Amino acid sequence: MLAPNDNNLQWLNFWVAQGARYFSDEGLQVQVMPGGTGDEEGGRRVTQALIDGSADVVIQPRPLFLLAVGEQQPVVAFANLLRNDPINLVVQGDIAAARGLSAQSPLADRLKALRGLKIGVAPGPITRLRVLAAAAGLDPATDITIITVPGQAQNQFFGERMVDALYAHTPYLETALMEQDAVLTVNQSAGEIPALADRQIHMLVTTRQFRDAQPDVLKRMTRAVYRAQRLIHADRQATLDAIRASGVRLRAPGALELIVELYEPAVPLTPAVSVEGALAELAFFPGRRVPPDLSGVDMTPYVDNTFAEQLQTER
Repeated sequence: MLAPNDNNLQWLNFWVAQGARYFSDEGLQVQVMPGGTGDEEGGRRVTQALIDGSADVVIQPRPLFLLAVGEQQPVVAFANLLRNDPINLVVQGDIAAARGLSAQSPLADRLKALRGLKIGVAPGPITRLRVLAAAAGLDPATDITIITVPGQAQNQFFGERMVDALYAHTPYLETALMEQDAVLTVNQSAGEIPALADRQIHMLVTTRQFRDAQPDVLKRMTRAVYRAQRLIHADRQATLDAIRASGVRLRAPGALELIVELYEPAVPLTPAVSVEGALAELAFFPGRRVPPDLSGVDMTPYVDNTFAEQLQTER
């Protein structure tokens, strides 16, 4: 099992399945190997490990999966790990107070209050920030100022007030909230922006060869993830205990409870995947990359919902 890295809580339900021993319950010994950095080069190493057989299954973010499909690699997505965005928008505390904003304010008021703000964002999520702005009735070119921030410098930019708001995911999100007096203004993880909700954001992916040779292994792995998804939605303390036991390297241990609270709604109710869901992600392709042309591609060999469907019949 290869993950892009071993310190990212965006694949929350995978870590819960590992720490709660759901994989072990299925007779599986899942060895998690971090694949390197979260950049495109590191992501391609994850894909290459799958193709050359040094990994049986990988956690693959949607852009890397779509790139692999565009290259006609024999990849197969079989379980969805995230349905809503892990990225949320936070605003400087004094600005939020001046504009009368809180997480309980009507969404329409919070969106209107973004007008005129300088919003910091890493290069990849710019596409989604523009969708968010459009949902607010704002022109992302004139009504807000988008400032591209190097990923690792997001909290620095926010702390030094080089930006008024930050559009970020873990660990920058919880750091801003806990240490920098930020106020949560748009909670995409809870599906507040419909155009950015109910998606296939991170998936478990294998090869056709492994799928055909070991279908029972994939079914058992999918079942373990499904159990984790149900636990996350049912028992907060057991979820926290499982994460701490999983071996994930927590970059902000003191913020674990906060990020789990924020990300719980983003976890799917089932691991189901679909061709339509995979193709929909082309619209949110990272701003720094060129999306593949999949207009003439038959996606059915690349998405297999068989294992999730089988679990539904077992209930």
